[in-house]
Amino acid sequence: MLSAKGQQTRQAIELASRKLFAERGFHGTTLVDITSAAGKSPAAFYRYFTDKEDLLAALAQSFLREVVTPSGLSLQLPESPDDDAFFTAVVTGYWTMFKQNIGIMIAVAQLATTQPRFASVQNEFRRFGMDIVTASVRRAQEQGYGVELNPEYTAAAIALLFENFTTVFVGPSGLGLDIDDDDAIATLSRIWKKTLYGF
Repeated sequence: MLSAKGQQTRQAIELASRKLFAERGFHGTTLVDITSAAGKSPAAFYRYFTDKEDLLAALAQSFLREVVTPSGLSLQLPESPDDDAFFTAVVTGYWTMFKQNIGIMIAVAQLATTQPRFASVQNEFRRFGMDIVTASVRRAQEQGYGVELNPEYTAAAIALLFENFTTVFVGPSGLGLDIDDDDAIATLSRIWKKTLYGF
């Protein structure tokens, strides 16, 4: 159990790293960058983490435990094809969660290409989104829509489209297109709903 001071130190390091990972990416952020932004010494860093990757793994796990999993626990599936509120609410939650945690998401994605433990974490993020979309496809099929869709394949396609779209527009690249949060959410919501219901 950490003391109050220890908890403050660890939180300062975590907050600084999240901000820096969002601005510079994982590889563009050094340990010295993190400790100086947190106002802590490298020795303080090593009291809580073995290295930068250990820090990212801790951030990603707490993100999964505290943010991702609870957000899907009380999900109400669409009542009817006209239930635009379902799609908008879920996409708004996803967009906001991604935006607030962009540093973690980008850093995990960077490391997932070469390190199995981060690929596994990235797939946990993805699995969460895919489970929601799969359930929505099955609900549409119960209502007589999208019967030709394979729920799992459709879920993978939509979840990966969301992930890439969000990474580009919330992250630093942007494609030279200006899109505000409302337009991004409306676009993703429409794509998801049209895929299931055709209108």
